[in-house]
Amino acid sequence: MNSILNSTFAKNLTENITIIEKRFPDLAQLTGLSNPQILSELLQSIPNTLKIEGTPSQYPTLSANNTYFHSRYNPKRDAERAIGDTEIFPASGCIFLGTALAYIPELYAQNNPDSWIIIIEPDLFVFIQCLKARSLCTLLMHQKLVLLLGISPYEAVTALERMQLSDLTTYQNPSYTIHNPQWFNEFTILVERNKQKSEINSNTLKRFGDLWLKNMSRNLCHMKEKKGIELFKGLFHTVPALLVAAGPSLDDIIPHLPRLAKHCVIIAVDTAVRACIRAGVEPDFILLVDPQYWNWRHLDGLSCPNSILITEAAAWPPVFRFQCKSIHLCSSLFPLGKFIEQRTEKRGTLGAGGSVSTTAWDFACHIGASPIYVAGLDLGFPHKRTHFSGSIFEERTHSTSTRIQPAETTAWNALYSAGPYPVPNYKDGTVLTDKRLNLYAWWFESKLVSKTEHQTTTLNKEGVKIPGFLVGNIDSLFSLPEKRDSIAEIIESTFKEIMIPRSTEENIRFDSAIDDLKKALYEIKKLAQKALCVCKKHGTLESHLSKNEYKELSKIDQKILEHPAKEVAAMVFNLAQASSGKENGSPLSNSLRLYTAILQAVEKNIYYIESFY
Repeated sequence: MNSILNSTFAKNLTENITIIEKRFPDLAQLTGLSNPQILSELLQSIPNTLKIEGTPSQYPTLSANNTYFHSRYNPKRDAERAIGDTEIFPASGCIFLGTALAYIPELYAQNNPDSWIIIIEPDLFVFIQCLKARSLCTLLMHQKLVLLLGISPYEAVTALERMQLSDLTTYQNPSYTIHNPQWFNEFTILVERNKQKSEINSNTLKRFGDLWLKNMSRNLCHMKEKKGIELFKGLFHTVPALLVAAGPSLDDIIPHLPRLAKHCVIIAVDTAVRACIRAGVEPDFILLVDPQYWNWRHLDGLSCPNSILITEAAAWPPVFRFQCKSIHLCSSLFPLGKFIEQRTEKRGTLGAGGSVSTTAWDFACHIGASPIYVAGLDLGFPHKRTHFSGSIFEERTHSTSTRIQPAETTAWNALYSAGPYPVPNYKDGTVLTDKRLNLYAWWFESKLVSKTEHQTTTLNKEGVKIPGFLVGNIDSLFSLPEKRDSIAEIIESTFKEIMIPRSTEENIRFDSAIDDLKKALYEIKKLAQKALCVCKKHGTLESHLSKNEYKELSKIDQKILEHPAKEVAAMVFNLAQASSGKENGSPLSNSLRLYTAILQAVEKNIYYIESFY
């Protein structure tokens, strides 16, 4: 190593790696920095075009292909000037895309000892040059430093989501982007998609939060009784699965469904069950995870005595009266359900990409099926159609059709109201889709990266093209060995375990979880009431809170934010009401609205839970 580095570089590198090994041992091992042999190979592999260069200020700079990441004269001074912009570098924390020689992250660490610092460096050679060029003790010893090195854009975005740090401000050096444009372009696209997803989730929560709470409260008895989907994990690892979705192209597959059922486990989304029944096929598994009334209507009036229904604890309550072989719950997507499951049992988590088809595909992975074939998964509008023939949507448009509002008008509105635009299909042509459906397509694309063992093939070439999906035809399925007898045998053997009643201990544990939930909600209620009492001591809204009152409210805020039931209350927390009023209202009036909204949210939870359990 000494033959490669001069003494200064060697000293910096050794010092910095020693700190990394102490602070981030797993990362040091994963990247090879803690292995002398691998480190030596990495040092020798650094491209000649990636150079550390001296400057008149004695502070080194870094260049790649004659593009400089910092000033060629005084990079430290330029970093000091930049760091003063509090909008770009807020005290709440910052994500730095690319390290270069880490002048700005280091200064940020000095100025913000309690803030999150996320450094994402896709090029490990750049990071090694950074470790060689400068001593970075201040930065590397920062208590809230996160290093994400040598990872893909998808892995970076996923890591930020898991750490719940996606909302931090991102700083990206324009010169650094030139060095690796493909990586940064892909990262930007993924971040934008995540923002769209978060926006959709936020709007959905505002619209349906109360409905989910009501449904879950009414279904608590079913949550206590029904078993999870862990029973089915890996049961069909030698069997292909056919996921039946409800896109327009399903019309082409339905006539062949009876023959296909001889070769595959049939997994149908709720919207496609009627089509399956008309074809004379009862799906082996039915997925329904949307809590809305109209999703229940897709099953209303049907009977599937040989099907197993997989649903969510927040489903529309009549779903649990559906006539089928058995009903099972996947892990809840909502805070109330999660609170209970953490204290009772693991039911089995399924992915939620906004569409039941994403959850159905994840269930196919859960049961170990491979390969997975998909039918009717268009995620767009081939031939400008929105649904398969005979769907609930189509029947409803005809039943409500009038002379001045015919079915064609309703269908046109369904197609064009969301602003459709063309995207590639599998035939080197285009198909119309919208922002919401395209987001589902991206979900599949991102999941296939981490689940490469679950080969997925679409049977329709006219839907939205999903990178990673293969294209097949029905004949290829007919050539597969028949598996219907073994599928039925596996389900029947599992059903014997399903019929074993819950133990007394399990029932007690569930009741105890409900008691814990009520107790926790009452604790938050008491905290909100206490805060309101502090605020209401003043006669007018324009009064000023004293220093002690601010201190007391801060303690109450901290207790609420750290409370295990805060997410449960937040599901129906009226943010709009909490922030309404004058744009620049007094601190007292703002506090009153905030704590009133918290109190109302908690009381609503308590009311519904105590009313139905």
